[in-house]
Amino acid sequence: MCGRFENKVREDWMMEKFAEFDISVFFNTSTNERKFENIAPTNSIVTIMNDDNDLSADMNKWGIKFAAKSPLIFNSRIETISVKPFWKMLFDRNRCLVPMTAFYEWKKVGTKKVPFRIFLKEHEIFFVPGLYNKDKEGIKYISLITTEPNDFMKEIHNRMPVILEMQEAVKYLSADSESNFEKCLPYKNSGNMEMELAQI
Repeated sequence: MCGRFENKVREDWMMEKFAEFDISVFFNTSTNERKFENIAPTNSIVTIMNDDNDLSADMNKWGIKFAAKSPLIFNSRIETISVKPFWKMLFDRNRCLVPMTAFYEWKKVGTKKVPFRIFLKEHEIFFVPGLYNKDKEGIKYISLITTEPNDFMKEIHNRMPVILEMQEAVKYLSADSESNFEKCLPYKNSGNMEMELAQI
């Protein structure tokens, strides 16, 4: 699962990275809304979407809630998305990317659960694919896509966020659903993952 993450990357740096792929991203984000560390469900998060073939980045709430008493869905299992018509429809039509510099997971050490910061050694930024649902007012709410753990994550948790590096992330926003299902696998490059004790 993914219940906390960080995104310390500046918008201008991210724009430069997308420009390397001849892609322009327009940022509508507000630093007043942004948290940079220990980002949690219900917080506003930076989300990148394909808007008429132009990429735009906005602040949207993390977590989908269908009714006052219904649970907050901040993670969506790719296995569920592939078989449930409603979630498959969102995956087909309402895709987004969430940039991250790390995510946090709690590992049992002795009798305690200790938070660790998990990041990629060779990439300052990565992207977790997500989907969104709009309410009657047109406000978008985000859920991150998770999958089975890779070899690195197996000792920490039984789920992990889908991790896309820049090139695959760019394709995710415009590819067809079947191609995107093939992208939502455990991150293959386990050797590029590292963790350290988190101060949160």
